[in-house]
Amino acid sequence: MGKIKQGILGGFKGKVGTVIGASWNGISYMRGLAQSVKNPKTAAQLQQRVFFKDLQSLASQLSDEQLLSLFPSANRGMTRRNMLTRQLAAAAAVTDDVKAVDLSLLEGIGNGERIDSPMLETVITELDDQLTIGAEVSSAEAIGKPAEANFIAVAYNVTKHKIGIFNSNVTDPSMGVDIPVGNWGERGDSVRFYLTYATSGQNVYLRGFGSFIIKTRPEKIGR
Repeated sequence: MGKIKQGILGGFKGKVGTVIGASWNGISYMRGLAQSVKNPKTAAQLQQRVFFKDLQSLASQLSDEQLLSLFPSANRGMTRRNMLTRQLAAAAAVTDDVKAVDLSLLEGIGNGERIDSPMLETVITELDDQLTIGAEVSSAEAIGKPAEANFIAVAYNVTKHKIGIFNSNVTDPSMGVDIPVGNWGERGDSVRFYLTYATSGQNVYLRGFGSFIIKTRPEKIGR
């Protein structure tokens, strides 16, 4: 217990009620006791914390350059990574009491101009010693790409729980489209993806991601 030696206006050391007295460099000061910090670990809270880590892990997989291409316009007060996180959170699912992003529920990410690009389902295959994902001729032609523009894939690896954006130098859809995915997955992984394209005829390997045209779900109207 603390004792006040110089009356109520004097300095003191120790705890008196809910106040702690101390001194620093000859200066007496007082501070209140810290409020008790509650950190209950209910099942719902633990589930939400795991989900938040899952969102962070997915959102961190895309570079700032990719995010700039996916989100050409940024919401006031939000970063593009925050915007992606919000879209991913909308695809939440609970399995065996574990809440996570179900990539099979995603129909699109980003907020660019919309195109009619169907969501495709495939597996990673090996072609010419490269791991690739492919689209049939009808799917490649469906988006109405300008003849000189390069195909790009926005993909979700459901097996490995990853998202990715992949360039190609393919401009002609008449033979279908095969897009390399590097070490993003393994042969046989289940993948959902949709095709978009670089709006310029420049080679996307040289020009970076530039401007994408991204299919997205309708925006929610705020309150």
